[in-house]
Parts: sequence; C-alpha cells; structure tokens
Amino acid sequence: MESGAESGAGPAGATRRGRPSADSTRLRQARLLEVARGIFVRRGYRGTTMDEVAAAAGVTKRTLYAWHRDKEALFRACVLIGAERFPRLTPDRLVPGGLRAVLERYVIDLHSELTREDSLGMGVLFQREAAEFPELSASIQRGHLDYMIAPLATFLRRHGLEEDGSTERTMLFVAMALSPLHNTMLVGLPLPDAAGLAAHATRCVAIFLAGRGDGLG
Repeated sequence: MESGAESGAGPAGATRRGRPSADSTRLRQARLLEVARGIFVRRGYRGTTMDEVAAAAGVTKRTLYAWHRDKEALFRACVLIGAERFPRLTPDRLVPGGLRAVLERYVIDLHSELTREDSLGMGVLFQREAAEFPELSASIQRGHLDYMIAPLATFLRRHGLEEDGSTERTMLFVAMALSPLHNTMLVGLPLPDAAGLAAHATRCVAIFLAGRGDGLG
C-alpha cells in the first residue's frame, strides 16, 4: 500500500500544488504572445520592454526569459504565431468553380488576415523600424517565405502554375494579391471594402491565369 508521501496525498481536505500541465503552459505561452503582439503594435519595437510584457501577461520575468531569451526572440515568436494564421491551400483539394474559385478565395482570405488590426500593426512596425533594427528582417522574411510563399508554391506547382525549384510566379501572384494592402501602407490609399476586395481577387486571378497562356481555370 502506498504511503501518503509516495502517492502525493496530503492531509484530508488538502491539495498539493503541482507543476502546470503541458496544456496549461501552452495556453499561457499563447496568451503571452497575444499580449506581446499588442504591445509591439502600440509601442513599437524600440518602445516595448520585456518588463512590460511580463507584467501585462501576468508572468514573472524569469518565466518570460525562460520562454524567450530576449526581445528579438520574443518578436520572432510574435511574427511566427501570426504567420501560422495565413490561409493554406491543400494541394489536391478544389471546390465548385475549380482552380479559379480556389485562388480567388485565397486572395480574399490572405488580404483579410493581413489587414487584421494586429497583423497590419506588425507590418507597419516593421516598415517603420526595420532600418534601425535590421535584425527584425529575418523574422519577417521567415514568416513570409516559410508560411506563405512555400505552401502556396506547392499548391501552384501541383496545378502546373509554378516551376519546379522556383517561387518566382508565386511571389508575383502574392504581390498582386496584396497590392491593395501595399497601396495603403506605402501611399495611404484606403483599403477596399468587401465588394472591392472580391473584385480585386477576380481581376488578380484572371491576370495570373491568363499569364500562363493556356486558359486554365
């Protein structure tokens, strides 16, 4: 028979606090990154401090530094958790309307994700502070290339719209897809409304498919 000490049991009615479960820790880490993204957006990279993030997220500085060794690592994690929300296209799955409809939906979903308040704010932060903090570029590039371009290139390659070993056509498609967002960030034009975005998606995909030269879609 196990003793109370061996089984973890204590006096009647008492509970012994154990280490947080893996699920609990993951939730706390996700909450921390959500809080940190908000602070980065509001205060910028220079203005954000690890002390403020720890306090706002309700964790100790020791815990914060155990999860993210410095502010650069924290920023990188904030970029990548946002990149995980990018829409993905399953290579073999199409919908009614075929390839054209899939790509039009992708343009709308990608634009909608990147114009969310926190995503747009992170983009503005990078545009404003990258020259002063060039180390930010590696995080932004990884999110863009690994989480957006590479998966999309795999899908396009599956349908004969990208060459093996290349992402050039994929990059051109994404540039067209996000041109309304770029126009907003670079020259201050307003973002399109839902109808305008749908029309943009239709034009963007039509131009991209026509450029292949075989009427696909």
